[in-house]
Amino acid sequence: MTVLRSARPPGAVALDFEAVHELLASSFEVSVGPPAAVRRTVLDTFDRRLARAGQRLEQIAEPGAARLELARSGQTLTHVLPGTGPRWPAMAAALPDGALKDQVANLAGIRALLVVGESRRLVRRAELRNADHKIVVRVDVDEPADGGTPPTTVVVRPLRGYQKEADRARRLLAPLLEHAPVEQAAPAAERRPAADPKAPARTLLAAELTRFLETLRENLPGTIADIDTEFLHDVRVAIRRTRSLLKAGRPALPAHFPQVWEPQFKWLGDVTTPVRDLDVYQLGLPEMAGWLVAASPADLKPFGRHLARRRAAERRTLLRALRSARLRRLLDDWPGELAELAASAHSSDGTAWSAGSLARSTVTRAHRRVVRGGTAISDASPPEELHVLRKRCKELRYALEIFAPVLGDVQAHKAIKDLKSLQDVLGRFQDSEVQSTTLRGFAHEMLADGVPVEALLAMGELTGHLHAEQQRARTEFGSAFASYLGPAGRRRMTRLLSDGKAAG
Repeated sequence: MTVLRSARPPGAVALDFEAVHELLASSFEVSVGPPAAVRRTVLDTFDRRLARAGQRLEQIAEPGAARLELARSGQTLTHVLPGTGPRWPAMAAALPDGALKDQVANLAGIRALLVVGESRRLVRRAELRNADHKIVVRVDVDEPADGGTPPTTVVVRPLRGYQKEADRARRLLAPLLEHAPVEQAAPAAERRPAADPKAPARTLLAAELTRFLETLRENLPGTIADIDTEFLHDVRVAIRRTRSLLKAGRPALPAHFPQVWEPQFKWLGDVTTPVRDLDVYQLGLPEMAGWLVAASPADLKPFGRHLARRRAAERRTLLRALRSARLRRLLDDWPGELAELAASAHSSDGTAWSAGSLARSTVTRAHRRVVRGGTAISDASPPEELHVLRKRCKELRYALEIFAPVLGDVQAHKAIKDLKSLQDVLGRFQDSEVQSTTLRGFAHEMLADGVPVEALLAMGELTGHLHAEQQRARTEFGSAFASYLGPAGRRRMTRLLSDGKAAG
């Protein structure tokens, strides 16, 4: 690993290479090679996690060599690659071990690195020698090959043990250069603008459903290619939000929507469920291994292989659905339906509901269902009642998120925060029960395949841990629900639903 420092000419001023040479020659013996063609490949996750953290990862290929560079705040970590390096897309785990890999993996998480930009550059390298005629520093002047962007940059690269000489070279060049900030590969996510509560509800519904459709389309190619598990997750989030809004918007939507479109998105949600469930197990396997006390993490390897085989089989079924004529028709016909919905907003049958009145009605109904359901739960209530309440909490949260621009972002987000603790407890309760039941099913399948008994015993220990976690969540439910119904939460919900901004 080497730490580099980069800079560039201020503003649009062209760099005077002769001036660079003259400044460096005042303290070093300078030799300059001919310009070399370099290909720069910018890497980031699909959701631009590196760029949003103010960092930029590049794979740089030049004649006879390749390296990775991670730029952050004027400093650059670099790692020379053996051969041509990984093929993209790839997970951060494919990067060579070292500080650069650790930094990228921490930011990328479970998302794969993709090629998000490529450029050809011309690099002129100056080698700086000290009084003993040893090369101590290399200075690269990196310019666009076609006169385009990004602009010229100067990189000061010390050889091992010569950081002081590199700092001196940087100080010599300072009058010609300024700090080179990391180029943002993608803008930060923008908050949705406030919506007019008096506008027709269909205008808001069409806009939100169109937004979910765009997310669905953007993530389908990555899902089909199986680049990383978050593509399918984001597809499913878009589907769930679409289904939730179709249900919430029934009073204002055309009469045929529940019969025609709700079944279509239910089908799409159903066909994406099995692979996502298996993804959750595979992603959670390292944490599960940490639960083991009597068994060893190695005992879970047969379970890991079983999950991989099941996922491969379920993914074949998923691919048939995602490549089917049914999905193509849905994606072809749905935009036209949404365009007609938006156009009908001001028609005689589309003005009965304003955005504000639909928002208040939906959130009020969802909130009351949560309160009624939670109040009815006692220590003797069956698990199914907690599962139903979890679904009602989800519906309320989606309604708050969707209608936040109408009701007011600040109050809506505070209400979501109030709801989150209750959702977390209910989620732990349901997930523990579902996972425990599913683990037993997996164990029966594996038993038929003749897996070692150690694997089954380890899975039994996982089931015991999940049962204990479910009991803890059940114990915590009462205080979580009481906190949600507390005075502060009631006042926030009252302000949210009576705010004049949402009057329609």
